[in-house]
Amino acid sequence: MEKLYTFLLTMGLSTGLFAQGEWTVPQENVGLLTKITATWCAPCGTWGWDAMSDLLTNYGDENIVISLYAPSSSKLYNSAAEEIANEIGFGGTPNFAGNGLDQGTAVAQAESIVDTFGSAPVIAVPAYALDMVLADTIIIQTKTKFFEGVNGNFHLKVFVVEDKVVEEQNGQTGDVEHKMVVRKWFTAMDSNNVILEGPASAGEVIEKKYMVEVDEEWDWDNLYFITTLWMENPADPNDLWYINGQKMWQEGELKVGYGTDAPIIYPPGTWPVGFGEVEALDFQVYPNPAQSELNIRLSSAQDFEVSLIDLLGKQVYADQFSADDFQSINVSNLPDGVYMMKIATANQQHFERVVIK
Repeated sequence: MEKLYTFLLTMGLSTGLFAQGEWTVPQENVGLLTKITATWCAPCGTWGWDAMSDLLTNYGDENIVISLYAPSSSKLYNSAAEEIANEIGFGGTPNFAGNGLDQGTAVAQAESIVDTFGSAPVIAVPAYALDMVLADTIIIQTKTKFFEGVNGNFHLKVFVVEDKVVEEQNGQTGDVEHKMVVRKWFTAMDSNNVILEGPASAGEVIEKKYMVEVDEEWDWDNLYFITTLWMENPADPNDLWYINGQKMWQEGELKVGYGTDAPIIYPPGTWPVGFGEVEALDFQVYPNPAQSELNIRLSSAQDFEVSLIDLLGKQVYADQFSADDFQSINVSNLPDGVYMMKIATANQQHFERVVIK
């Protein structure tokens, strides 16, 4: 770990400052403690279960402590957990790691890594705030601030964690509450998790937005969003070094309706009181995701308007059609990403999320 800090602090600097909002990035190190586990694993549900409880008690307030159900045969498995676990590397379950460094069953060694990290120089912090919260989509604004000059390729990876997920566990009796379970990746709005390739000077801030589609089974009262910053090993780009992380948003509320521009693109039924209700509109939008063309088919011929709004609230397309029940829209010139489509007739309107890629 000391070699990593020395390498980063001695690399070349650059100038430049990215735009910042009102909230600030805290200057602190947040360690990462992981347990790679499986619901069928007996040791995971006995001594490994107790070890995870102790980690949460002793480190959970100030650090990121997460459970990775990485084996595909395990209940609670998902691709985000598998990818993080594969980056760490593991030979079995349960497996513990500190800051992405595999320690096998040696929980105390993983703790020692995080203890040392807490007092180390703060190189960079990937903080975030809630930007927009819809019933089926959550968008966050990230700010990665470099407190020291660096030079390298940095990846910002964001994922959803849910606490108290009820499921069976070998070694426990009946269904039990699984702690801090990694659930899903956030997707970068530009589809690229790399935020820096090259030098950055001390004080530089890089902003980026990420989004995630909400799963109906999630309990919003027990959700955490984790931002983690990694640097490519210059000798092996496939090897990533953990730099820092955050698990609490700096601004916003996790409730439908948060976000200054949110009412612009709310789906029907989630608008705040005062916006009124809208009737359902019988139509189809396909293919979704779309590459070059997006087709709209209505149940009957009528006049209607179509507009596309990106997730920054900017209208990127608008057109009107007369006495039609089908139209094909060329979207090949739009950047890949998620958009809200508004279809409005004389007395009805509807919002549909579409993906272009």
